[in-house]
Amino acid sequence: MTRTSPAFPAASAPAMVSLRLLRRLADFAMPLCMTGTLLDLVAGVPFAPWVARPALLVYLVLQARHLSGMARAVLTVACTGAVLTALFQPDPWPLLLEGLDRFCFFATFMASLSLLRVAAMRSRLIREAGYSLIHQKPSMRYPALSLGTTLFGIILNIGALSLFGAMIQKGNTLRSAGGDETLRTARERRMILAMLRGFAITPLTSPLGIAVVVLLSNMPQLTWPMLLPIALPIAALMMLLGWWLDWWQGPRPAPGASARARPSLRPLGRFSLVVVGITLTAFLFSGLGHIGLPIAVLIACPLCAFVWLAVQRRRLNGGSGTGRAWALVVRRASTIFAANRSEIVMLGGSAFIGVLITPLVDIELLNAWLSSSGLHGLGLAVTAMLLTLLLGQCGLNPVISVTLITALLPDPQALGLVPEVLAVALMSAWTLSMMSSPFTTVLLMVSAFCRRSPYFVAWRWNGLYYALCLPLVIGVLALGQRFLG
Repeated sequence: MTRTSPAFPAASAPAMVSLRLLRRLADFAMPLCMTGTLLDLVAGVPFAPWVARPALLVYLVLQARHLSGMARAVLTVACTGAVLTALFQPDPWPLLLEGLDRFCFFATFMASLSLLRVAAMRSRLIREAGYSLIHQKPSMRYPALSLGTTLFGIILNIGALSLFGAMIQKGNTLRSAGGDETLRTARERRMILAMLRGFAITPLTSPLGIAVVVLLSNMPQLTWPMLLPIALPIAALMMLLGWWLDWWQGPRPAPGASARARPSLRPLGRFSLVVVGITLTAFLFSGLGHIGLPIAVLIACPLCAFVWLAVQRRRLNGGSGTGRAWALVVRRASTIFAANRSEIVMLGGSAFIGVLITPLVDIELLNAWLSSSGLHGLGLAVTAMLLTLLLGQCGLNPVISVTLITALLPDPQALGLVPEVLAVALMSAWTLSMMSSPFTTVLLMVSAFCRRSPYFVAWRWNGLYYALCLPLVIGVLALGQRFLG
């Protein structure tokens, strides 16, 4: 029996080896971008941007075909804008390089969060804390779930929804409801809304969140503590409003329903210490290095993630765990840094587009038009918030709208508006968009867990809460404008 010739010639073996090597090097495109960006921002190394920029372009080329529809649209607009800038701007290169540097910054931020999420999702503490939150008695389940999702969202970002959604599906069975489908459905609705609302207020509370980094990067005169006197009351009132609505709309528990023992909230307390530790690390780097909080977050998140992974590896096999933690990151680099590719493109691409558009806008003319139209003071903040919400309902992610609004608006103080009020108005719009726009990843994930349409969850289940939150937010903004103005 004669042997058939191979489908590929033997000469292709070196090419296959080269291709595998190229793919392996490409896995580290994002780590190279991160390294170059940090060296540029922290140490001012002259050649560092020329490490970050090509690495980012390689990453984008490799990930382009795997992007979501919205991210692909943003990347297309960014590429088109770059071509038009190169063709029609008299001196395009400084503008294009500035846009690329902004893209690198936000890509590094999202990649840093990816590392932190990997460490968190492999932690037993996360599973224990999540279990204890899901199985609280009915009267305490909403605040426990809502607050817990907020805390988890600071570290896990969108992964918090995956974790809690899976736990809700597993724990809320027909058997656990005693065969009562109506009770099971009511429990599902209450837990899903607690999870959605808790995660949605993360932009108002997290110093590590995307919203804070976007706003502080575009409004460098602000710091995170300056936003807290307005942002925290809004977050607290929204949480209390949700708790009251949960009690008012929920079924009354049957006698003896809460008699069985409930798991301790001690794991949540330990997880809270982890969150506080990571946050304090970021503030420590900011204070000691005299750098802004967004840059400090880029340093603190990867460092804390690596320490967390090393502690986990040490428990498994002893030793310091650093070698095994490093091996894990190297081995799974392609998965870790590809997980947030769509978010990287939407966030970085929006910043890139904002840099290209800003020189085309006559700021003085826009300032004069806003003044003559009566849009100044609190009215300007409310208009910016409502515009962000409207664009969200049309499918535009808050990442894009908030980036463009902050890039194009003139100095708010020149229009009689306290900058903190404008920033918190946009943070509030980000929060409300996440729980109302059927196009956001948050609402799409939550609706998939309960097998209902995003419109049903947003407006049938959550519509009353949204309608009550709007005047509440505007009222707190008005107080902030009055006392800080």
